[in-house]
Amino acid sequence: MKFTVGQWMKRDKPIVSGGRGIYTALYTSKYIFDRASEIAELKLETEEDLHKWREERRAGAVKVELDHEQVDLAKRVLGIRGME
Repeated sequence: MKFTVGQWMKRDKPIVSGGRGIYTALYTSKYIFDRASEIAELKLETEEDLHKWREERRAGAVKVELDHEQVDLAKRVLGIRGME
Protein backbone atom coordinates (compact mmCIF):
# COMPACT_ATOMS: atom_id res chain seq x y z
CA MET A 1 0.00 0.00 0.00
CA LYS A 2 1.29 3.46 -0.82
CA PHE A 3 0.32 6.64 1.02
CA THR A 4 0.70 10.15 -0.31
CA VAL A 5 0.65 13.07 2.09
CA GLY A 6 -1.19 15.98 0.52
CA GLN A 7 -0.48 18.46 3.28
CA TRP A 8 1.26 18.36 6.69
CA MET A 9 -0.76 20.02 9.42
CA LYS A 10 0.72 21.21 12.70
CA ARG A 11 -1.07 20.25 15.91
CA ASP A 12 -2.07 23.07 18.25
CA LYS A 13 -0.44 21.24 21.17
CA PRO A 14 2.50 18.87 20.44
CA ILE A 15 2.53 15.28 21.71
CA VAL A 16 5.39 15.10 24.24
CA SER A 17 7.75 12.14 24.44
CA GLY A 18 7.38 11.52 28.17
CA GLY A 19 10.74 9.72 28.14
CA ARG A 20 9.69 7.31 25.39
CA GLY A 21 10.48 7.10 21.70
CA ILE A 22 9.47 5.46 18.44
CA TYR A 23 11.93 3.03 16.86
CA THR A 24 10.47 2.74 13.35
CA ALA A 25 6.81 3.64 12.86
CA LEU A 26 3.68 3.80 14.97
CA TYR A 27 0.09 3.46 13.81
CA THR A 28 -2.90 4.73 15.75
CA SER A 29 -6.43 5.94 15.19
CA LYS A 30 -7.30 9.56 14.44
CA TYR A 31 -9.41 9.60 17.62
CA ILE A 32 -6.40 8.79 19.82
CA PHE A 33 -4.03 10.99 17.79
CA ASP A 34 -6.28 14.01 18.19
CA ARG A 35 -6.58 13.52 21.97
CA ALA A 36 -3.11 12.26 22.97
CA SER A 37 -0.85 14.52 24.98
CA GLU A 38 1.95 11.98 25.54
CA ILE A 39 3.43 9.54 23.02
CA ALA A 40 2.64 6.39 25.05
CA GLU A 41 -1.08 7.17 24.70
CA LEU A 42 -0.78 6.42 20.97
CA LYS A 43 -0.37 2.71 21.85
CA LEU A 44 -3.86 2.38 23.36
CA GLU A 45 -5.57 -0.29 21.26
CA THR A 46 -8.03 -2.35 23.30
CA GLU A 47 -11.49 -1.17 24.25
CA GLU A 48 -10.66 -1.81 27.92
CA ASP A 49 -7.54 0.41 27.75
CA LEU A 50 -9.45 3.15 25.95
CA HIS A 51 -12.23 3.07 28.54
CA LYS A 52 -9.80 3.31 31.46
CA TRP A 53 -7.86 6.09 29.69
CA ARG A 54 -11.05 8.11 29.12
CA GLU A 55 -12.07 7.73 32.77
CA GLU A 56 -8.67 8.83 34.07
CA ARG A 57 -8.45 11.67 31.52
CA ARG A 58 -11.68 13.18 32.87
CA ALA A 59 -9.89 13.77 36.17
CA GLY A 60 -6.73 15.26 34.60
CA ALA A 61 -3.41 14.19 33.12
CA VAL A 62 -2.79 10.48 32.50
CA LYS A 63 0.34 8.29 32.52
CA VAL A 64 0.34 5.19 30.28
CA GLU A 65 2.89 2.52 31.25
CA LEU A 66 4.13 0.17 28.51
CA ASP A 67 6.33 -2.94 28.51
CA HIS A 68 9.00 -1.30 26.31
CA GLU A 69 10.67 2.13 26.14
CA GLN A 70 10.05 2.33 22.38
CA VAL A 71 6.30 2.77 21.96
CA ASP A 72 6.06 0.96 18.61
CA LEU A 73 7.95 -2.07 20.03
CA ALA A 74 5.71 -2.35 23.11
CA LYS A 75 3.50 -5.43 23.10
CA ARG A 76 1.08 -4.36 25.83
CA VAL A 77 -0.10 -1.65 28.15
CA LEU A 78 0.96 -2.38 31.75
CA GLY A 79 -1.09 0.33 33.40
CA ILE A 80 -3.02 3.56 33.05
CA ARG A 81 -3.11 5.94 35.98
CA GLY A 82 -3.88 9.55 36.72
CA MET A 83 -0.96 11.83 37.47
CA GLU A 84 -1.01 13.78 40.67
